[in-house]
Amino acid sequence: MKRVLFYFGFLFFITNQYCYAQYSISGYLDTPKKNKRVYLSLLKFNEENTIYEDQILTSTLTDSLGYFSFEGKLLSEKHALYRIHAKVDENKSAMQMAFNEDLKNLHNFIFSNQDTIVFEKNKKYWFSTNTNTNLIDKEWQEFGNYANQLNLELRSLRDIENKDQSSNQLLSELKAYTNIKDADPLVTLLIIGSVPENILRKDLKKDPDFYTTLQNSLNTYYDKKSYAEQFKILIRDLSVTKTQRDLEFYRKLTYVLASLGILLVIGIVYLLLKLKRKMNEQVPQEAINLTNQEERIAELILQDRTNKEIATELFVSLSTVKTHIRNIYAKLEVGNRQEFIDKLKNHTRD
Repeated sequence: MKRVLFYFGFLFFITNQYCYAQYSISGYLDTPKKNKRVYLSLLKFNEENTIYEDQILTSTLTDSLGYFSFEGKLLSEKHALYRIHAKVDENKSAMQMAFNEDLKNLHNFIFSNQDTIVFEKNKKYWFSTNTNTNLIDKEWQEFGNYANQLNLELRSLRDIENKDQSSNQLLSELKAYTNIKDADPLVTLLIIGSVPENILRKDLKKDPDFYTTLQNSLNTYYDKKSYAEQFKILIRDLSVTKTQRDLEFYRKLTYVLASLGILLVIGIVYLLLKLKRKMNEQVPQEAINLTNQEERIAELILQDRTNKEIATELFVSLSTVKTHIRNIYAKLEVGNRQEFIDKLKNHTRD
């Protein structure tokens, strides 16, 4: 009976902890102006050094003393990369990233819905001094220090060839370090995300097993979603050969040129139709400016009379009729009898 009660008690404790688990982010921002807005953002694995509004999850204001807090149950139960951030200048609408010797206005950290982090007072480097219960974050900070140390050792190489060699060496040593330390897949992913893509592309060909293993680990922990899906997209892009990238570029270029060609043809057809409609429009009598004799000849043409019939009707020679008709065509800007008829068929005299 006691054993049954113990199991029920233990189950209740576990269930209770799960149901009421919530994150807590709090701290003190030592700035001259209080009531300062603090932002909490969710980042992709390769967004450690980017900052824009779409990343923001929520925000809050510090109180009159400079304290702030976020808490709730809405974050992921899985480990993820977050950022806490405050603008240097509240009057500017754009997000700002300050990360230098004089000021640091953000901090990236690994966190989950069951963790707590407290940011202590630090006047120069905002959010830098903190206590985070997430153990994966501590692992990431350790790897970050190791990567920074390697970067310092390899910084003396300046030309392009040696820079690539330096990056290859850095990646090789970081991979070895993650294997030795049996690093969490998210930590490994964050390290990979900081390496230039051209270096990763070459390494993927040399050591595909490393990336397959990492993908499998991410798939298992993130259920093939979140960071697992992001890494899958990266590997897909890295696997595309230069020839395939060139073909894709020319395919898109051909599509753009074809679209422009179609638009050009449509534009030309539209202008021609518009011009034809304009030519066929009724012309006001005052715009024609014909002499009395030319008007009579124009009326007879509209009655479908031949040149000879017109000459007989007006008691003039055939050559005189032809001369008047040429003048009429010139004034109306038409080239033949049919164009003339189309243009004046609805014209009536005042």
